[in-house]
Amino acid sequence: MWRRPTLLAVSGGVDSVVMARLFALAGFPFVMAHMNFGLRGRESAEDAQFVADLARELGVECIVEKGDVKGYRKRNGVSVQMAARDLRYEFFRRVMQERGIERLATAHHADDNLEHFFVYLYRGNMDVAWRGIWAEQGDVIRPMLGYRKEALILMAETEGWSWREDRSNQGIDYLRNKVRHALMSTLDEFVGEFYQISQRVQALDTEGKALAEAVWLEECGEDWISQGYLGRCGGVRLPVDSVDAISAGENLAAGNRNPFYRHLQRHLMGLGFSKSQVDQALGSKQVGNRFVSEGYILWVGRMGWSVLPKELASPSAIAIEWGEGEWLWGDLRLVIDPIPVGVFEADAYYFGEALAGKSVVIRSWVNGDSIVGFGGVSQKLSDVFVNQKIEPWAKEYVAVMMCSEGILCAVEVKRSNLYRVEEADGDCWRLRWLHK
Repeated sequence: MWRRPTLLAVSGGVDSVVMARLFALAGFPFVMAHMNFGLRGRESAEDAQFVADLARELGVECIVEKGDVKGYRKRNGVSVQMAARDLRYEFFRRVMQERGIERLATAHHADDNLEHFFVYLYRGNMDVAWRGIWAEQGDVIRPMLGYRKEALILMAETEGWSWREDRSNQGIDYLRNKVRHALMSTLDEFVGEFYQISQRVQALDTEGKALAEAVWLEECGEDWISQGYLGRCGGVRLPVDSVDAISAGENLAAGNRNPFYRHLQRHLMGLGFSKSQVDQALGSKQVGNRFVSEGYILWVGRMGWSVLPKELASPSAIAIEWGEGEWLWGDLRLVIDPIPVGVFEADAYYFGEALAGKSVVIRSWVNGDSIVGFGGVSQKLSDVFVNQKIEPWAKEYVAVMMCSEGILCAVEVKRSNLYRVEEADGDCWRLRWLHK
């Protein structure tokens, strides 16, 4: 039976090495990916070489990339751990997109699951603590989650499989390491038990999701909605009127007695946000402010709040030759066809015959982009987005089509004055767009 390949996140540690070897023994097709942050000098380089050598031994492709943790941390004001996680998942998503891979496997195991409980218990997020690490979450799978660390080590030693040790895991600089060294050694007997508990909680969470959403929608007057690209990528939004109502003084003073506030808080804490982050967001009026949990970003926008997965990546740029055909850019299907000059539809752009055969690039918005409208006035696309009430997070998901002369259009936002349909044109080009 033909199977689609899986991308395996391989660090070189015993967990991911055992996962890779088991995939190979089972005959599952896979590709390996490793990010070298260079934080441990020569050891980091040796880890990357070890992973590349393992891939050669198993006869699979391996993609290794260097990540600039210090630069990312400086630009985004996050911790080293958060910077490394963000860079790692951005890398994984890009590889998946480039190679058409639909699943990512990470080597989280049962001990990680119990550590996760104490980390989120310390942060005061009980819902996420008791739920544990998801065995399957969207396109991410964690096939080792039911195994103890000691079982993975025993398997590797028995089979003679070598692996790399990360000495930074021995320190206590980070909360997770403190939990690992101060608590986990005394809780061996609870690791398996908590795995069973977290799986039951996850099952209940999944089964009760529809009911919980129905209650939430009823309480909030169906304001918490998922639609358009945001809904398709797993995000949700709350319109500004609802945010204002929830953040009103009497509502915040009422605290948990206010059902709107209570459901909002529970919903967002279920996505990894803390109670203080929810309260700070409610008090924030600055468009573009954002609040970050482990897996999501909450954006304060012009039209309300938008919450979307942190791992979401904008589509990569593609180059086309203008002519009849169809092209996919993210969830957008762009259709170009020749038609006689005549009645124009509202949801389409029309270009003159002279555009035929021109090289066109479809890409995300870049800071500094400008577009010349039909009146001949040049305007920054960022200003157009503000006028069109495009939310801050959504700018990079607008398909910008440009040729050597400049920007032709920002799809669904604005058409430029380039390659206008002339009176002498018998035919013209129609550009339509449809969402998957």
